[in-house]
Amino acid sequence: MDIHSKKSGPRAEDQQAKQHIQRNWGTIEKLADTLSGGKYSADKARKATPAPQPKGTIFVDHARPRLPDQPVPYLRISANGRVVVADTSSGLQLHFLGQLKRIDGEVRFFIATAENGFFTPLDPELTDKIADLANRCVNRTYSEDNLAQDIKSRLGIS
Repeated sequence: MDIHSKKSGPRAEDQQAKQHIQRNWGTIEKLADTLSGGKYSADKARKATPAPQPKGTIFVDHARPRLPDQPVPYLRISANGRVVVADTSSGLQLHFLGQLKRIDGEVRFFIATAENGFFTPLDPELTDKIADLANRCVNRTYSEDNLAQDIKSRLGIS
């Protein structure tokens, strides 16, 4: 029976290979430079130079890109019945006007007011403009498109 145990430290062959590479490193670099067309030395020199350090105060702006001063509103009735005015350029919601809710089999438009159970009521100025559409039944004769056109005309949205 033969017992082979691991010797502590590097093997003699590994030590010899490492010393041989160290002795011939200049020749190895010349070969690498010749084979790469001089790019090996250039890359080595580039990595050896320290990166430029900034001086003074550094300002980094992580804010979103600036939006135009004047939003371009459009009316959107989403699939879940939310009726909102949003900005065309950013897509951000400008006003939540109300919601289409199904009650007793009829879909009705409810304006976003505290009386209708909304946490953030609509501005009174906008509420007055669309007040006659409150509790309006939306069906085949008066569709969502008709509702949207009426709201657009009252709010002056093209």
